[in-house]
Amino acid sequence: MSRGGPALYDPIAASYAARVDAAPFNACYERPAMVNLLPAVRNRRVLDAGCGSGWYAEQLVALGAHVTALDASPAMIAYARARLGTRAAFHVADLAQPLTWLADASTDLVIAPLVLHYLEAWGPTLREFARVLRPGGRLLFSTHHPGTEAERLSVTRYFAVEPVDETLPGVGPVRFFRRPLTAIFDALADAEFLVERVVEPGPTAALQTLDPAAFDRVSRRPAFLIVRARRDEPTNHIT
Repeated sequence: MSRGGPALYDPIAASYAARVDAAPFNACYERPAMVNLLPAVRNRRVLDAGCGSGWYAEQLVALGAHVTALDASPAMIAYARARLGTRAAFHVADLAQPLTWLADASTDLVIAPLVLHYLEAWGPTLREFARVLRPGGRLLFSTHHPGTEAERLSVTRYFAVEPVDETLPGVGPVRFFRRPLTAIFDALADAEFLVERVVEPGPTAALQTLDPAAFDRVSRRPAFLIVRARRDEPTNHIT
């Protein structure tokens, strides 16, 4: 998770960590699609931005990456550290604040799985990602699909950025921010990211076996949007 700070997410850390790896939408839907879009990471420096209980960090380490993982929740970091030990570096940090402990151009890949929708404003965070990425470095993230969320929530102001308070079944209360598709890609462009891939993931066969109702839902409307973008290089600018 990104997440909105320890006061909100520390209380649900235990239930989240106990359930997330087996949760159908994570294990059999979002995660396979994200992993499929990973660039080569062996011997690369990767920032896991909003690491939660550490599943992505663990996969990246297994692929040979040098991983730094952060989360705003100390409790989430404790679960991630228990999972990986010294195989990754960990920081308690809020993605809404500058990542002052990371040097300019020090990172090859930033991965932010189901994280950014917990932030009201994406601009400062994406600019920080761009700062810490080397020119040509990549950002890979997943988020709620704007169209599907607008329909699910019966919104009356699609183009607004609005807070949504919900309870994750078996986990607890969370707050995220719904936003239009335009806001996502405007924020990426303003931070000088060049979009390489946009994926509306389809369901896997494993999801059909584990949760047929969820399989039917995402067969008709994607729940998530996945984007891979590249940090623009100075030579790409027109002067």
